[in-house]
Amino acid sequence: MLGELLSRRVVFVAGKGGSGKTTISAALALLAARAGRRVLCIEVDAKGDLSRSLGSPPVGFTPRVVQPNISVLALHPEESLQEYLRLYFKVPRITRLTPLARVFDFVATGVPGAKDMLIVGKIAYEAKRSGSDGPMWDLIIVDSTATGHVVPQLGAPRAMRELTRGGIIRSQTEWIDALLTDQRRTLMTICALPEEMPVVEALELAERVRGEANVTIGACFLNCTFPVSITPRYVAMLNRLADSKLAGVSAERLGGDVASVVQGVRLAQQLYDRSQQYARRLRSAMNAPVVEITLEAGARPGLSATRAVAARIGEASR
Repeated sequence: MLGELLSRRVVFVAGKGGSGKTTISAALALLAARAGRRVLCIEVDAKGDLSRSLGSPPVGFTPRVVQPNISVLALHPEESLQEYLRLYFKVPRITRLTPLARVFDFVATGVPGAKDMLIVGKIAYEAKRSGSDGPMWDLIIVDSTATGHVVPQLGAPRAMRELTRGGIIRSQTEWIDALLTDQRRTLMTICALPEEMPVVEALELAERVRGEANVTIGACFLNCTFPVSITPRYVAMLNRLADSKLAGVSAERLGGDVASVVQGVRLAQQLYDRSQQYARRLRSAMNAPVVEITLEAGARPGLSATRAVAARIGEASR
């Protein structure tokens, strides 16, 4: 699974807000960089904190190196519009208020899908950009917007193509759509949590992405699954500890009341069972590999947590 993801040109990471997609994006970047690939991480979600997950302060629209072989940029439609005008219509950035720039401002605001087109257009431009020794980036990882917005963004090239009969915009929408829908170059991964709504949204998102945007799902990451399973032997031991006749003896030998310990272990088993239930549900309906990322209780938010998640993904992919 990991080899399939890292061999592509563009990988989108999507999912419900709070499902861990920013950390997954950063972890995939670390794994790709360790494999010698030059990675660009693009932060589309304004609520994300991709640079912090890679141990760096916030970044801007210009790519900045945050780890060896890893650069990050924060994508903003307004900056993308200015870059588009500069590249294709030779409008300098300092002439932001020229009539042509105002016209494009109006179009980007008023035409359905125009701002989304600027976002995916910037992603496609970076995928196409070359340096002196070949492609500028071997892999682009996109920390996408939340579930409800990512499908319209991916479908923006088709929407814009229907509005234009020819010319430069038509040709651009065609090659951008070709990039997004080519499973040899582009994949999407979906993040979920072992809870009802995130799992339902993940399955709905996968169906919409395939049907409406024609983008291939490469994997699903089920984050924060509970790692501990209680064996029958431990269940029997717990039952003996909780037995009212032995509770006093157990408390005396262990130095305190064991009821809370027994309750905690039983809760852990319930969490583990629920995690497995949702993992089975995703595997039966997702039609893509499902990777369980266990809860990291000791890792602090930021680069430490990203490295721990990267290790889990690496283990699951062997």
